[in-house]
Amino acid sequence: MAQQHRDSGDKSLLVLGIIWLLGAISDRLWFAFDRSVPAWDQAEYLTSTLNYLQALQHPQWFSGEWWTNFWLLSTKIPPLVYILTVPFLHIFGTGGDRATLVHLLFSAILLASVYSLGVKLFNRQVGLWAAAICVLLPGLYRFRLQFLLDFPLTAAITFCFYCLTMWKEEVRGKSEEVRGKSEEGTLTNSPPHPLSRSSFFWAIAFGISLGLSILVKHTTVLFLFTPIVWLAFGAVRQKAWGRLGQLAGALLLSAAVFGPWAKTNWLLILTGGKRATLDSAIAEGDPGLNTIDAWIYYIQHLPEHVSWPLLLIPLVGFILFYWRNRADSQSALYLKSCRWLAVFWVGAYLINSLNINKDDRYVIPYLPIVAIFLAYCLTLWPARWGRQIRWGTIGLGMLAMLFHIWPLGGGLGNSLVQVVSPGNSSYPYLGKEWPHEEVIAEIIDTEPYLQSTLGVLPSTPEINQHNLNFYGALANFQVYGRQVGTNLKEVPQDVRSLAWFLTKTGPQGSIRERIKKAQNAAVAAIETGGKFQLQKSWVLPDNTNLNLYRKRSHLVEVQPLPEARSQVQLEQVTLLAKPVPGVALPVTYIWSGPWQQLQSGLVLLTWQNQQSGDIASGKTVRILHDRAIAQATLHPGMLEADKFAVGFRVVDRTAMLTDANIAPGRYALQATYLDRQTGETYPMKVPQITFEIDAEPAVIASQSRTETQNDKKLKIAETAPKNEDVPELDLVTQLREMAVNLPKGLPGLEPVFEQIGRINQYDPIQDYTVQAEQALAYRLKQEPNNLEFAYALAFSRVLQQNVESAIAALEKVTQLDSQNPYAYAYLAFVQIYGWHPKAAETALKPALALNPNLPEIRILNGLAALMQGNLIQAWQDLQFLKKLKI
Repeated sequence: MAQQHRDSGDKSLLVLGIIWLLGAISDRLWFAFDRSVPAWDQAEYLTSTLNYLQALQHPQWFSGEWWTNFWLLSTKIPPLVYILTVPFLHIFGTGGDRATLVHLLFSAILLASVYSLGVKLFNRQVGLWAAAICVLLPGLYRFRLQFLLDFPLTAAITFCFYCLTMWKEEVRGKSEEVRGKSEEGTLTNSPPHPLSRSSFFWAIAFGISLGLSILVKHTTVLFLFTPIVWLAFGAVRQKAWGRLGQLAGALLLSAAVFGPWAKTNWLLILTGGKRATLDSAIAEGDPGLNTIDAWIYYIQHLPEHVSWPLLLIPLVGFILFYWRNRADSQSALYLKSCRWLAVFWVGAYLINSLNINKDDRYVIPYLPIVAIFLAYCLTLWPARWGRQIRWGTIGLGMLAMLFHIWPLGGGLGNSLVQVVSPGNSSYPYLGKEWPHEEVIAEIIDTEPYLQSTLGVLPSTPEINQHNLNFYGALANFQVYGRQVGTNLKEVPQDVRSLAWFLTKTGPQGSIRERIKKAQNAAVAAIETGGKFQLQKSWVLPDNTNLNLYRKRSHLVEVQPLPEARSQVQLEQVTLLAKPVPGVALPVTYIWSGPWQQLQSGLVLLTWQNQQSGDIASGKTVRILHDRAIAQATLHPGMLEADKFAVGFRVVDRTAMLTDANIAPGRYALQATYLDRQTGETYPMKVPQITFEIDAEPAVIASQSRTETQNDKKLKIAETAPKNEDVPELDLVTQLREMAVNLPKGLPGLEPVFEQIGRINQYDPIQDYTVQAEQALAYRLKQEPNNLEFAYALAFSRVLQQNVESAIAALEKVTQLDSQNPYAYAYLAFVQIYGWHPKAAETALKPALALNPNLPEIRILNGLAALMQGNLIQAWQDLQFLKKLKI
């Protein structure tokens, strides 16, 4: 008998393997024919896999800083799917369809979990039919053919639910066994709910799987919340404290698994939730929770998820069986198993319906549970014709799947399949290829030594910032795509800041009404403003034109030199003839030197007032222009190493800011080179070049100068360019200017928040924050009491989410600005962000002494108290939320 049972199990596993293999062959055949480009979310996720592939090239497993940066690669979306995709990219190479090979792994996990659940709750037959149905469910195969997180999440949640079920059944089985022996008199005074070794194993398995599932996507909790609460309530009701302790231990174990990522990114996770739910729901017109449509939305879409044959035929079998056995239905049906499945499904349905943002893919993790129930219902058909009905049902499901993923029947076939299986078809795109790779190649061929940011104005499924960014990442991360032109006030800055733009004729895609004016203004500025020229145009498969524009005045130019160079030199400076206080001053630097030093160096530039006499108190006597050469856009690209053995010349066009309160006089340049990798510095030899700021610049004529040798080093334009001709300030300068407002507290933060998102678009990797940190750290060592430097340094570190170094910088700020309560507030905020509530509470004590009624201080103090469990203090302080003006 045991041998027969083992043979039956082996045969079932073989059948399960065949089901998986047939699904895998179908999927890979579809990908072999498909020539589409990834849409918004798909492209964003694919780019994240490349980020993790790059990070795992040289891992530093024992470095805390490396782990922090590793988790920061994906600040809002859990990264497990990206990480698990990396081995497939290592083996099979990069690319969208190759990344989807990870779905073979998740398909195996899903089918094995569904089969095992079916066996545990019902029998092997149910397990196998459930696995087959999972392959054929439209709600699953549609997302199996896209690189999204929903199918991996479905597999992870199903496996997690399987572990929870095994734990539940182990505990229940052991309890029933002990209870039976007690009734027979063989045991006395035995514990009512003993814990077996296997129950500990499954509790640990559940804890780990729950943590991993949350690392796939944090919506895991929406599906498993109800079963967990159900079991916890049952344990309390039965006073099974050991079971409750195991469940609590499993939850703590899950927190240990997902905790490092969540702890690093918790604030962005919380703030990103509003955009992902409320904002999206409003934009998409989803029904409000006070309407019946919100609560029947997913029921209405169930036929699209399952198809009519796979839904109705099993349910009819269930009804007929129940009717025939209604006198003894409780013994005939697996009521306990069905009830357990219902706990999962009903809870998941209600909680997801409570989410105002509705989308079919958000609920597909409950479909495997539906498949198990439907498989059980299929087995309830009478034996006389049950076999034919089961195979006929699966056959109809297979035909519907084939007609949904392959354009086999033309218009008639599509109409017929919509009757049987409503919903969108997922045909492979067989038409003309989209020109994304050509766009990226054109940019790289034009600027082979530079990293470029491409401003993408349309936002269609085929042409958008995410998929162009993905193809740029495939090209060694040399081109980044970003959506700009979304805010009418910022369009001039967008146009001045970027050198490349992409426009499109015809429909512009998902451009919301509020940003259409901004996009139209950006398109007009680029196509007809005269500052850009058409680089190349492509006719798209939809017969619209895709246009690539390049700025006429190149912000950075790189030229190889015939000879090698040993150090970076400043060859020439060109600037405006009449510097105006408080106005951006266009300046062009021409650098030369070895590639490595040009790429990895910071230049600390100081234009110093040379006046030796009295200068009015409070006047600024210098202009700082610390920055990376070429704004850190030098990129080796795909060029061979021997191409960089020579020296290079870099023409660097930018602008610097003269302080509105700058002292008049003659200003001379001083320069220091700072190696970003080693921290080494050396003074740079610069020509004796100067320019003058007059007390009344508006009435001063253009400077006339006699020809000297220095004229080769310094060129001064005779007339001021128009504002639209002035390059945008470099991002390091913009960061320092924003930091000036920080001592003002919330009023000073408002303009910072408005600007930081914009300039992050111009530097996709936010390297300007690192440039600023390194330059300001050097400056602060030279001038340790400079409060402006201290604030800017702390700000640069906060933007990098570098908690420990930001705390050190803010402690310096509190020393220099000890009478400003906001200085302590910033320090406390970062300490709370880094989960140091006690330190935050200590930091706030001086602020409370300075101004105990400041809402920001009291709220932060309340949060620190809450994190320490001091609920009374937290309640008192958090009442100040009502007084906070944002």
